[in-house]
Amino acid sequence: MTGKQEYKYLYIILPAVLAALFVSAGRFAVRVSSDVVINEVCTSNVTCVRDDNGNFPDWIELYNTTGETVDLSGYVIYKESNPQKGRFEIPEGIVIDPGAYYVCDPGFSMSSDGCIITLLDGKGQYKDRVAVPKLKYDTAYARVSDGDAEWETKEPTCGWANSDGESLWQLIDGEVYASAESGFYANDLDLKLRSSNRLRTIYYTTDGSDPVRNGTKYNGSIHISDRTDEANIYSAIPEISTEYINSETALPSFHVDKCTVVRAVAKDIKGGYTDVSTYTYFVGFDARYAYSDMAVVSLSADPEDLFDYEDGIMVLGENYDEYVAAGSPVEYDDDRANFLKRGRTTEIPAAVSVYDENHKKVLDTRAGVRVKGMSSRWDPQKSFNVIFHKAYGGNYKESFKAYDTGFTVHSLALDKCGQDTGTKMMDTIMEYCMYDNSCATARRIPCCVFLDGEYWGFYWIAERFDRAYLADRYGVDKNDIVIENTDEFDSYADWPPELFDRESLIEYYASNIITAHEGDWPHMNFRIWRTASDEGSKYGDGMYRPVILDMNSSSMKYADFNSYDYLMEEFSPFRHLTGDDDTFATELVAKVDSMCAEEFEKGRVLSLIDDIYGRIHDQMILDRMRYTDCSAADAEKSFDADVDALREFYMDRYEYLDMYGEDYLAGTGSGSE
Repeated sequence: MTGKQEYKYLYIILPAVLAALFVSAGRFAVRVSSDVVINEVCTSNVTCVRDDNGNFPDWIELYNTTGETVDLSGYVIYKESNPQKGRFEIPEGIVIDPGAYYVCDPGFSMSSDGCIITLLDGKGQYKDRVAVPKLKYDTAYARVSDGDAEWETKEPTCGWANSDGESLWQLIDGEVYASAESGFYANDLDLKLRSSNRLRTIYYTTDGSDPVRNGTKYNGSIHISDRTDEANIYSAIPEISTEYINSETALPSFHVDKCTVVRAVAKDIKGGYTDVSTYTYFVGFDARYAYSDMAVVSLSADPEDLFDYEDGIMVLGENYDEYVAAGSPVEYDDDRANFLKRGRTTEIPAAVSVYDENHKKVLDTRAGVRVKGMSSRWDPQKSFNVIFHKAYGGNYKESFKAYDTGFTVHSLALDKCGQDTGTKMMDTIMEYCMYDNSCATARRIPCCVFLDGEYWGFYWIAERFDRAYLADRYGVDKNDIVIENTDEFDSYADWPPELFDRESLIEYYASNIITAHEGDWPHMNFRIWRTASDEGSKYGDGMYRPVILDMNSSSMKYADFNSYDYLMEEFSPFRHLTGDDDTFATELVAKVDSMCAEEFEKGRVLSLIDDIYGRIHDQMILDRMRYTDCSAADAEKSFDADVDALREFYMDRYEYLDMYGEDYLAGTGSGSE
């Protein structure tokens, strides 16, 4: 791994705005005339350093070159292009020790395309100035060593000695163009590359890896063909799951389908590189039955970010091996495998392209990718969150359309459906039936995913439940949204009925009763949201409303499951709501009855299952072959059996619901005489 990637996981904490961080320097060299200098600047902090509030602000580091303490009170840091708004004054009482650092979030925007930063002392006298060049995300412009007169692009060393950071290449303007657009082609093609600046040298890779480190010098056309008969590389890595390590399932013994990912950069005579340009080519796929009328997503990321032993987000990793060697100590429980680590610091940059059901390219951008899920992270196939950032070269919000569904999103999920490996339908059924109700649901469309050119299986593209999604869907202020989970409520006192939108809560319980949700619900997978203030709108009223999610592990299985008894016995807030509300039980049973006649009407659901089955059948066969190493015939037999079981659940469920509803009303005293 590079030094930058090693640094990324150290979780160094920046102070909040207007606060200071003092760190003893390992060394200091007085090589400039000023006593306090600008020592390091990061203008695009995406994942490398987070502050005390969990945010990732851009930052500036000052350094005391002297052997004496310096009072920084009233010192001013400003951006020359806008000194009025781009100005930060260090508060009274801040001092910097000899050979120490002061790190601040200046509170103004510093363009990653370059800016000039100036430092004045408390009397307004000039102290230092630096012209920061264009910087790639998560890199810094820093003195070669602390206080040195020379500067370079480096991995960030916020609060550390600059000499500890690895030197990085300089990001330059421009890009590499390909003679053919990314997409689907019936025949082989000879691809030509050219730089936006003819004097530069092009380097490229075809395996998803970084062309700066691993690139081949471009000397002529690149032959693009169907790569499926080539040996599996990434889909042959067993360390992505203990199921492979323990021989509980087998890696694919056949050659998985493969496309070609071309990643290219152009290098100038000074050693600077353009950002990576990515092109993806599917040759011969339109003739394959499994891809007919199926959306396709290509994710291309540095394989080291994905599969590296120390930091790769897809693998068990070094930490897991230490966990096993140490006899599974408790202190490793939260992050014992790389793929269990969460949050923004686990995000890796990726090129993302989406092709609709007609294989027309509808999205081509750069984004951040993280592993998604709970226990499903242990599975060989993993879900992903895709988060859009301008810092990567894309947009903060992206738009595309497939299957007549338009998405305008800040982020999306590539959902492999958790434990629902049998049908991959359960979440979609619930979303389809409940979308027009007052509980938040995520729209989803089917797709298959290729990871660095290799087939990774069948997925659903889904809206992602975050503040941006809720704000866009319900027309409320994103910064006013509060999202909470079941485990944040310790007692019934935390569940006062007056804080819940009653209609939403009853609809939520009714839908989960109909689908026989149990096991990991409602103790888990119970999420609610509200606005912190009353915004004067229907959904901005400060009331809690549920979010419907993760139906995939423990629902739609047992038609005779008594959901009313389960909730009464296992979930104390439900019992209290029932006991304290004279009409709650009656209204709940009535809502179950009405939903069984409308949203979950038997014929409607069975027709939906048939429609989904027809749409995803061929991909599910390929998916099962990929992850169980079975024949197509065995994959189809298994898939059909699981879908038949789902149909049987809905064939039989309604009779039991009538009986259990009557028993529930009789037990609560809410039934009619």
